[in-house]
Amino acid sequence: MLNLLHVALPPARRLLGGIWDLTHQTLMMVGLFVVAGGAYLFFRPDAVSMLDRGLTQWVLARKTAAEELQALAQQPGDVLMPAAQAAPQPALPTLDARQRVVSDWLARRYSIAPNAMAQLVSAAWSVGREQRLDPLLILAVMAVESSFNPYAQSSVGATGLMQVMAGVHRDKFAPFGGPQASIDPLANLRVGAVVLKDAIARGGSVRTGLRYYVGATSAASEGGYADKVLAEEAQLQRVAALAAKVQAKRPTKAAATQTARGAASAATART
Repeated sequence: MLNLLHVALPPARRLLGGIWDLTHQTLMMVGLFVVAGGAYLFFRPDAVSMLDRGLTQWVLARKTAAEELQALAQQPGDVLMPAAQAAPQPALPTLDARQRVVSDWLARRYSIAPNAMAQLVSAAWSVGREQRLDPLLILAVMAVESSFNPYAQSSVGATGLMQVMAGVHRDKFAPFGGPQASIDPLANLRVGAVVLKDAIARGGSVRTGLRYYVGATSAASEGGYADKVLAEEAQLQRVAALAAKVQAKRPTKAAATQTARGAASAATART
């Protein structure tokens, strides 16, 4: 037992000695910093006054901020509401039955807020008329490119709903404030539609135009992009056709009025 103690004591002593040396050196360094700081402040009295002013200003700023927060917390909620209500709210677009069905379907499929999707669908129809493009094709490109995320960015730098290369198309973004406008949904949609129209015109067909739009040099290198967009467009066309069928089955107001009048006339004749 004594032999074991003799064997274990030297390493323990060395460990305790190392801890003591480290503590001693640390305290010496702290002492040196304190002495150096005291000497600096002794020979630089202006530094003392600057430090005092800084601490005083910091304490006053903290006190003022705390008082402002306390006063704000004590205000009733109806006092704060007018500021929130004053924020401009975007007007909801007026969609026809076909556009409404497409908007609702896309909002559910891509988990987008219905009001936001309604804005995009309305804009797609408006831009489609301007550029003579099928609005469903524009929506299909947005779906495949970004899943309707206006802040999406690809590995090569394409941004926005239609994944437009803002640096390449600086001239087209100029009317909207420059390339930084590429994350603005409506600006990106408008520029993307122009780029898509030019690509289709160069390619001679929608399929080839889609290949040019995605920057593929051949059908083999596009990775099935055109097929994805055209399949999405076809799906949207089927969804829009459902709205047309439902609308056709509903009697128009004029027809319903005429039927009611006819029924009333027949009843009068029988009496």
